[in-house]
Amino acid sequence: MNRIFVDLEMHPIATVHNEQRAIWKTETIEIGAVMLDEQLQEIGSFKEYVKPDYSEKVYSKYQKLTGITTEMLAEADGFENVMARFVDWCGTDYVIYSWSDSDIWQMIEECRMKGIHCGQGLRYMFNHWRDFQSEFGEMLQMERQISLKDAVMMGGLDFDGKAHDGLTDARNTANLFVQTSDVGSEDFKKLVRSIREFRKPCTFSMMEVFDFSTITLAQ
Repeated sequence: MNRIFVDLEMHPIATVHNEQRAIWKTETIEIGAVMLDEQLQEIGSFKEYVKPDYSEKVYSKYQKLTGITTEMLAEADGFENVMARFVDWCGTDYVIYSWSDSDIWQMIEECRMKGIHCGQGLRYMFNHWRDFQSEFGEMLQMERQISLKDAVMMGGLDFDGKAHDGLTDARNTANLFVQTSDVGSEDFKKLVRSIREFRKPCTFSMMEVFDFSTITLAQ
């Protein structure tokens, strides 16, 4: 069974579309994913931009965040067609992971908003979806959820590429999964040590901050 790691980039629906915003507030503008085989080797990748139906241009905030411009989406296909290609690319024997559950809810609600039929391929995908952010936190007994970038850095890995790129985030999620796949490995032990260091409270005394020996009190 293959393992697929996916990341979506989203953009707000323009405020003039009240009917659609009453169902969901964002549209997918990029799908990025990597596929690992049973030996946890990358055997494929998927990256497509998605043209939104309810936004004429990419807001500057989201352009800066994702690097995606209005021009890049102008020739892109719509959500339904890109999703169909993504489902085909995934195949029929896999487990799919994302960092948090926001991506699966985006897909479910965007399909509902746009009247897209949930066929056998999509139902299989949704039934085999796992939240790796949650699993990562439970595995390492973390009290709060953290960002993917922080998790990668805490694991002593180099973040591969720019954050908020669909394929980049998917690949970094996969790399983190590989590091945690063998709890007896040196990589996993290194990750645990790093987490423990991260959790240590930062304590200091005023003596460490100021050199009081240089202060002369008035007589």
